[in-house]
Amino acid sequence: MTKPIAFIAPYKKLAELFDDVCRELKKDIHIEIGDLDEGVRKAVELEEKGFDVVISRGGTAAAMKGELINLSVVEIQVSGFDLIRVLQQAKEHTDKIAIVGFNPFTDGIKDLGDIFNIELNVITLDFDCFHHTDSIKTKLEDIKKMGINWVVGDTISVKTAKELGLNALLIRSGKEALIQALFEAERVLKVKRQESEKAKRVKTIIDYAYEGIISINRAGVIDTFNPRAEEIFNKEAYKVIGKNIGEVLPGMDLLNTVQNGCTSKGKVWAIDGIKIVANVIPIIINKEIVKVIVTFQKVSQIQKVEQKIREELYLKGHTAENSFDDIIGESEVILYIKEEARNYAQVDSPILIYGETGTGKELFAQAIHNVSLRKNKPFVAVNCAALPENLLESELFGYVEGAFTGANKKGKMGLFEQAHEGTIFLDEIGEISINLQSRLLRVIQERKVRRLGDNKLTHVDVRVVASTNKDLYSLIECNTFREDLYYRINVLNINLPPLRARKIDIPLLANYFVRKYTHKFKIVIEGISKEGTQLLMNYNWPGNIRQLENIIERLMVKTKEGYITAKNVKFVLKSLPGSKLILGIDDGYGFDTPQKSIRIPLMGSLEDIERTIIEKVIQKENGNKTAAAEKLGIGRTTLWRKINNN
Repeated sequence: MTKPIAFIAPYKKLAELFDDVCRELKKDIHIEIGDLDEGVRKAVELEEKGFDVVISRGGTAAAMKGELINLSVVEIQVSGFDLIRVLQQAKEHTDKIAIVGFNPFTDGIKDLGDIFNIELNVITLDFDCFHHTDSIKTKLEDIKKMGINWVVGDTISVKTAKELGLNALLIRSGKEALIQALFEAERVLKVKRQESEKAKRVKTIIDYAYEGIISINRAGVIDTFNPRAEEIFNKEAYKVIGKNIGEVLPGMDLLNTVQNGCTSKGKVWAIDGIKIVANVIPIIINKEIVKVIVTFQKVSQIQKVEQKIREELYLKGHTAENSFDDIIGESEVILYIKEEARNYAQVDSPILIYGETGTGKELFAQAIHNVSLRKNKPFVAVNCAALPENLLESELFGYVEGAFTGANKKGKMGLFEQAHEGTIFLDEIGEISINLQSRLLRVIQERKVRRLGDNKLTHVDVRVVASTNKDLYSLIECNTFREDLYYRINVLNINLPPLRARKIDIPLLANYFVRKYTHKFKIVIEGISKEGTQLLMNYNWPGNIRQLENIIERLMVKTKEGYITAKNVKFVLKSLPGSKLILGIDDGYGFDTPQKSIRIPLMGSLEDIERTIIEKVIQKENGNKTAAAEKLGIGRTTLWRKINNN
């Protein structure tokens, strides 16, 4: 709606005056003319069209307030100047005047008679007069009998007075009153929209909350019953809202809370055979309980979620299944890294593995564990990015009985204790909060862990291997990663190259995955054609080895000829981002030509290779270091540091 404010004038001249005000203020306001019932009818039409606020005056405005539901009514107030002007005009003809109007206009104006030295009679009309003009007529007839022949009032009063042969003057609103009403309408519109947005946010939160939510008023009548509550109790909201909680859910004794105002957390109820855990919260305003809200979950669902979180999403297992033989590749860089990792495995120093998503960081961690002196001890892996801070803390360090609400009565051993004498793999360590990093640093330094809620330390002998796909040094510069923790875990480091930097390994990896899914799907696929393999090598694989494996799996499902052809590969690759299937054209994301691709001689140390890569990328980006840093997937500060170090 481009015109959310409308003006309904009881008479034409007022509409014309308001139009002048709008032009002066450069306001685009919709204007209608209609008095009393006609004005109300037009307001209802505007409400149906989506208007938010209507401006009117006198009895017309008062009549609207009783009829409209969503349309806010701003009444033009009769200013002192308006009233003084019309009384001064009437005084020129008589010293006996009747002022006719509705509350609150008529309040407190009788004293004006003394000021003007006239006999002033104030006639207050009730709201029934909106639809029963006979009532106005009766009151004016009484005025006439009293010998008063001049009437001052609004449109309907003036019209009726003239019909009775009385002299009548209309109280006309001046520009000042119209401007004030317009500004008030804009203020009301702003507040109304803010309240509407707030109500929508609250409704969205309630409707999509994971917990069931029920609220009752002081009398115990239900006014909120969200979709989750419907699901848990198998009751439809429209059938229970407006009913007493004791009638709908007799086992949920919320009236006690209305009386005593006590908050209950973790309350267990069995209602209609359904066990729930609930929080009961009274809403208190001015020391008076106005509402009680209960949020709850099914006990069985809590147990399922906890089990799922602990066993499926976050805790990856206590054994390392992969060895260096499972790391496929014959490129110089991967052979060098495998040999380096084998050497690292023979000592207990912490290792930091850096690599993009899908490069096989956990695979290397497991392989290192399996050739280390700890290979017969636990290998415990945890995804730090998947757990919320409080749950990650209890998982890593454990807790004792009563450490927090819902804690296991026997307490729980943390992952550091479970990894005792073995290896703990902290996947995506860059996602750990700054507060939790402090505790982690202390455990690594002191080799002692304190469970949540405990007052004693437990010695742990654990080899720490961490991984990240982020530039931790950039996080340090942003104050989101502790520098002391960085140096503690980065004693030894492994930098896994992205698949695009070792494309020579793509045929080996692709054939390995073909064999893997041939066995898994129990189908016969002999391999991939030379042209198809070349297409795979031309793509840059932003998701690295994991993405390649997913594509091979998809090819295995879609291929019917017993051999993966170039046509099959094109069909699957064309849906990937940046995968223009036009050989020899570099779109900046997917395929590149031999002429445009960067050739790196894999000779010398990793530092030499890294320096060569940086120089080549800067050269390709015409010396633009910002673009080069973006291409390399590192921060500009990190790029400068590497250039200076090299």
